[in-house]
Amino acid sequence: AIKCHSDVVRPVAAEQQVALSINPYHLGFAMWEKIVESKGLAAARAIMEQDDDFGFVRNHLTRELADELGLFRFSARSDGQVKVLEPDLTALHEAILAPKYNFGAPIVSASLVRNDGTLELTHDSATDARGLDLERSREVLDYLQRVWRRPIVLTTVNQAGSALELTAP
Repeated sequence: AIKCHSDVVRPVAAEQQVALSINPYHLGFAMWEKIVESKGLAAARAIMEQDDDFGFVRNHLTRELADELGLFRFSARSDGQVKVLEPDLTALHEAILAPKYNFGAPIVSASLVRNDGTLELTHDSATDARGLDLERSREVLDYLQRVWRRPIVLTTVNQAGSALELTAP
């Protein structure tokens, strides 16, 4: 129980380190504590009943709390350079919530079935704003190919944002 509790009440990084990912449990816990402190437990319970995760972040993560928690948006280049972006609260909300759209699953659609039966899949990386785990994607393609019984081609992007095709024979 102590390990679980410590994972909630502290962010991912420690001391002077900067975490480039958000511990969602820590964020929710900090927001909850701030609401209870400022509005009381009854108001916090009403918010819990009314808001889903998306509404909770959009409606109750304030600029002050974001600053207190050291939250920021950033862009990472393929060469490893990281740049902190402007402090736009709405953009921060969306950056926090984006990985949760579609239940956190990437958006992949069947785009074409070729004459030879090859299934072409397309990953919507523009909407997802992230790449795929390539190793896991290859495993999934192998499973799909067993069911489809024809070749499968998945078009996605690599870490540099360039087009990449994964295939299953």
